[in-house]
Amino acid sequence: MDFVVKKADFLKELQYVQGVVERKTTVPILSNFLLETSGNSLIITGTDLDVTIRCNCAAAVKVSGAVTVSARKLFDIARLLPESDIHFKATSADWMGITCERSRFKLATLSKENFPDVPTVGGTTISLPSSALRYMATRCTFAITQEESRYTLNGALMILRPDAITFVTTDGHRLVYISRKTEIAGVEGGELRTVVPKKTLTELGKLSSEDILTVNFGMSENHLFFQVGERLLVSRVLTGQFPNYELVIPRDNHRRAIMNTLDFADALKRTSIMADEQSHGLRFSFHQGQLEVASASTDFGEARESLPIEFAGEPLEIGFNGLYLLDFLTGLESEQVVFELRDQDTQGLLKPKMDEEYLYQYVVMPMRI
Repeated sequence: MDFVVKKADFLKELQYVQGVVERKTTVPILSNFLLETSGNSLIITGTDLDVTIRCNCAAAVKVSGAVTVSARKLFDIARLLPESDIHFKATSADWMGITCERSRFKLATLSKENFPDVPTVGGTTISLPSSALRYMATRCTFAITQEESRYTLNGALMILRPDAITFVTTDGHRLVYISRKTEIAGVEGGELRTVVPKKTLTELGKLSSEDILTVNFGMSENHLFFQVGERLLVSRVLTGQFPNYELVIPRDNHRRAIMNTLDFADALKRTSIMADEQSHGLRFSFHQGQLEVASASTDFGEARESLPIEFAGEPLEIGFNGLYLLDFLTGLESEQVVFELRDQDTQGLLKPKMDEEYLYQYVVMPMRI
């Protein structure tokens, strides 16, 4: 095996693939990249068995072959090499030589034979808008549960209809619903539903961040496939029944507050300093023209802040986890946010005041303060 790649091109592809490789694994081959040459390309593959990414890099191939090398070591080497051509040459069955200007490395290799096979896309694929996938993935991932035991909540419910694409995530305490109207050809039976694992969603957001207009999506009984330009993302399907999110989204919250997004976020950050470190609970007092946010800690003290709002409805006192609200407000592009409420025992609904392109809703459960 003997080939030459440009450092910038090679490192760019490594950055995509290294995101799925586990640093600590009981299976040594899974901590490696698979390097394969094909024509004038180098194919780089990484996997943790649940998620696989395969990328292509232009290469001057002198001798074809395939080998696996340590992902962490190769990435660190490529990152620190000068901006020049990198020459790879297998010096024996167990070693790969790497040369770049005055730098010389000798890297241990393992055979390709034990590297997992990459599943192939079967049947037809559906073309999805790349920008919409990226936008929705980055705004719903935070609400996916951190508890691995809650298996069906470890991902996002993706719903494809002929006229819309929707993502729903929840951890049992809050829920994100984000949808965009767009024509999607090839959706049979009126609707296609699948659960996309959290890690897959994160990597999909990275892969679709370039000037690529569409992502080709396909699925088999056990795998999901996202073809993003020359890059392929393969994921295992999460089995199980996703909760009925429609029952969670409140429909008749008659109290409605409108406030400046940045002012609201800043008030939450300041009052959260004195909130209980376990519950992160804040008390919200809604009145005509004003919202008061307060927190208290038996060990440290208390904080209180008020801000002007537009409010319709009877005054209300209610408690929420301040960090949950900040997760939604962080990165929100709308200048104003709407907070719809019913009573102190019913979940609240937040949404940007102005967003004509996406329907973006955030449901958060109240807490007793």
